[in-house]
Amino acid sequence: MTNRRGLLLLLVFVLAGGLLACIRAGWPPQARPLAPLRSQEGQGDAPPDAQVLPAGKEAGAGGAFTGPATGSAASSGRAPAAAPAASLSGPALYACGCDYDRVLRAETPRPSGVGIAHLQGYLATLGFDPGPADGVYGPRTAAAVGAFQRSKGLRADGVLGPRTWVALGGTGASPVAYGPVPPPPGNVEIVIDTVECTLTVLSDGKPYKQFHVAVGKPSTPSPQGQWKVASKGAWSGGFGTRWMGLDVPWGKYGIHGTNKPWYIGDAVSGGCIRMFNHDVELIFEWVPLGTPVVICGNPFGPLRNPRREMGPGERGTDVLAVQRRLRMLGLDPGPENGMYEQPTIDAVKAFQRSRGIRVTGVVTPDTYDALGLYLFE
Repeated sequence: MTNRRGLLLLLVFVLAGGLLACIRAGWPPQARPLAPLRSQEGQGDAPPDAQVLPAGKEAGAGGAFTGPATGSAASSGRAPAAAPAASLSGPALYACGCDYDRVLRAETPRPSGVGIAHLQGYLATLGFDPGPADGVYGPRTAAAVGAFQRSKGLRADGVLGPRTWVALGGTGASPVAYGPVPPPPGNVEIVIDTVECTLTVLSDGKPYKQFHVAVGKPSTPSPQGQWKVASKGAWSGGFGTRWMGLDVPWGKYGIHGTNKPWYIGDAVSGGCIRMFNHDVELIFEWVPLGTPVVICGNPFGPLRNPRREMGPGERGTDVLAVQRRLRMLGLDPGPENGMYEQPTIDAVKAFQRSRGIRVTGVVTPDTYDALGLYLFE
């Protein structure tokens, strides 16, 4: 028995020593970012400024870059010094609800969709003939893309990949962004009107410059409320060239550029505010961390259109509206944070019980109506 105990103790010491050695050697391995997306276009066609400039890690706010903070950028709000060239587009860097840039080529079956029809219309306005805007990426559209690529010094292969998306993103701007514009002389604030699709920069409370933007579509509205800029990032590719994340507690929302300039002025995003790349690059230098941002004007108020069935795990402005209404009615939904967690579930159940509604803890149309949360168009 003594020998067995001795052997057991020896084995424990050996295992503990081995584990300690592994930890000192760097085990377990740290998570690594996903490999950069490789361009499907020809080689050697990257623009000279193709680079990724991370600036700050998201902290539960609207976010795109999720890498480590970079010292001065995180503290001063300024773009950091240029980093070596990196991914032009990569899902590891972006976490907001906006759509990714597809790689398009005239292959069988033909890529198709409404987005391609918009692309075709935009190419036509630039003077490149893609044929009828039929939403099909066929040989004629590929030829128009090739002509556009040639005009930008890219390899004219007709494949719409990361570098060509970046080039398209540089073709639009507000008149303000084309001329020399001094920074606002006073304290900067931002007001976004989701009805007019405008972003106004205020200086000491007075309008300084205004820009057209794209905002959230009715099913994924931009979050109404008063927020602050919580993070900043600069890069080429993906979702445009600049990112300013907001401190929205329930999701990833921000003000960023776009490689689809034809959508500016429409309600099309997953909730973020999109700007022409030239525009967002201009105001990026004006906006320090902590800048107040007010988003207003959603004609449906805080709700989505149509009102979604809301249950555990949901997040959004509509969840926040339910929480606030419950509190107004004397119930405790927990923190008013836009996150549908257990205290909110319990409060919804108590409300449903008090109104003779089937007790599920899920907000359905009859519960919305009983709460007085209607859609007004």
